[in-house]
Amino acid sequence: MYVNYSYYLDTYLVVREPLIEEKDFYYWEKQAERELDHVTFDRVRKDKSLINESVMDCICELTEYLFKQSEYVQAISSDGIEGNLASYSNDGESASFDLSGKKEMYSESSKSSRIYGIISKYLSRTGLMYRGL
Repeated sequence: MYVNYSYYLDTYLVVREPLIEEKDFYYWEKQAERELDHVTFDRVRKDKSLINESVMDCICELTEYLFKQSEYVQAISSDGIEGNLASYSNDGESASFDLSGKKEMYSESSKSSRIYGIISKYLSRTGLMYRGL
């Protein structure tokens, strides 16, 4: 484990309310670790001394993203709807939904690029993402 729940609450969030409850946090933190390990070629997994504040903050943001992305996908699966109800007409039974950027942020097609963007934000200047080319 790269990050524990107390770091997430006390250091990463500071005074913000947590998006993830402790019972869900460890599952999603593990998923975030897998994504980070993939992009960093397992460097952090192999050498735990590389875990610093940048890595831990990256894991926290990744954990939140993966959690929210999963919630979004589940909402679509259960409703078939991709946004909040913006307007509704009763007589003709029509509805329109506000997508307000959620589709671009949480869709399966943009998931990989979002993950890479988060990791890059924290680790691009650390050498952990270097491919050795």
